[in-house]
Order: sequence, then structure tokens, then C-alpha cells
Amino acid sequence: MAKVQKPLPIVTPLDEPYWKFTQRHELRLQRCSRCRQFRFPASAVCPECDADAAEWIAVSGNGTLFSWVVFHKCYFPGFAQEIPYNVAMIRLDEGPMFISNVTGVDNAALRKGMRLAVYFEDVSEEFTIPKFRPGQDPGR
Repeated sequence: MAKVQKPLPIVTPLDEPYWKFTQRHELRLQRCSRCRQFRFPASAVCPECDADAAEWIAVSGNGTLFSWVVFHKCYFPGFAQEIPYNVAMIRLDEGPMFISNVTGVDNAALRKGMRLAVYFEDVSEEFTIPKFRPGQDPGR
């Protein structure tokens, strides 16, 4: 019997650099070359100043849990072994919101403002997915 796969991202020329960096276990986001604002997901123009020049800058991978939902129903067969699982909005310390999963903690223990740190899950030879787990609060 064939192994059921999780759905994988569809890579576009705009976000291809992002996926290449994740394969190297680096979290890099676009930063506007004019106003210096980070943006995620990647876009052709800056939503703040409309500039079209950007660079890919390494970010800390740290942030806080902003919101989440816990899925108890399996919508994709590839996630069947993970039910229940969360999908979370993390506000990165650099500003952008990031959608991912929080692991390493029971879903019932998730709390708004919880400090999180990125790690990378190699899901195939082509894809590495950034995920988050509880991280140490700044200054501790």
C-alpha cells in the first residue's frame, strides 16, 4: 500500500528563494530595500511603500503565539496520524505573521503570547517546513 502524503506547497518564482533557504534550515523573509519592512508571504511590491526592490534577510525565528485553532477532523489523509493538531498564527519578533504548527506542547497548554522558536522539519528531499515549539522568553 502506498504511503499517504501530506499536501506540499506549490512553489512560485516569487517564493522560490524562501523554500531554498528553508531547505538549508534558514528562515529568511523578504525585506523592502526602501522602507526596510519585513513582509511575509513574499510579494512583488512592498505593501508599505510600493517599492519593488527587496532582499532576503535571515530572521531570528522567534515570536509569540497570536492565535490558533485545533483540528479534530481529518481533512487531508496525510494528517490522519496527527489528529488533533493545531494551526497557529505566530507574530515573528521582526513583525510579520506566520502560519505554522506548534509542537512539543499539548494543544490544551497553548496560550496567547507564548514564546515560540522555529525549527525545521524535512518532509521530503525538496521540502523543509518551518514549525515552532516553545522557546525561552527574552531576558531569561
